[in-house]
Amino acid sequence: MKKSEIITLRKLNLKKDISKIYQNWMNDSEVQQYTEQKYKKHSLADIRNFVREKNKSKNDFLYGIFLKKNNFNIHIGNIKLGPVNFIHKSAHVSFIIGEKILWGKGYATLAIKEIIKIAKKKDIKKLIAGTYEKNIGSQKTLLNNGFKIEGIQKSEVIYKGKRISVILLGKTL
Repeated sequence: MKKSEIITLRKLNLKKDISKIYQNWMNDSEVQQYTEQKYKKHSLADIRNFVREKNKSKNDFLYGIFLKKNNFNIHIGNIKLGPVNFIHKSAHVSFIIGEKILWGKGYATLAIKEIIKIAKKKDIKKLIAGTYEKNIGSQKTLLNNGFKIEGIQKSEVIYKGKRISVILLGKTL
């Protein structure tokens, strides 16, 4: 199986994909440690409303990351393209692998490869991402997909009680 056939990205289905497992990721402090979601408690209704809003959006595109295994697609994380600035043809990218046992296996790298293809189809010319400086895994994922470090926002966020920087990465398509 080719690497691109290992995962698939698709819009989330409000009935099938909003699960207790998904909710557990959103409320898991380790999964959310490098996101702004860690400050909230997420109910299934909250998640459903978020997905519904993104599915209707014209400039935020949320996709589930699904692992293809034994004729099943297993929801292992999410990736978002947006907000998109259609005037400047640029978009932000954010992603999460919720299944911790799958961290470090290359699935986020594959998801970024797929979101780059989607961005090109939408005529986006520039992708932007920001990571907490401690989030080495996400930085490696982006760098492995041709992103370059474009800047550092010093002391931008609080992580475990201390101010840390945000690394800004970009990729011209």
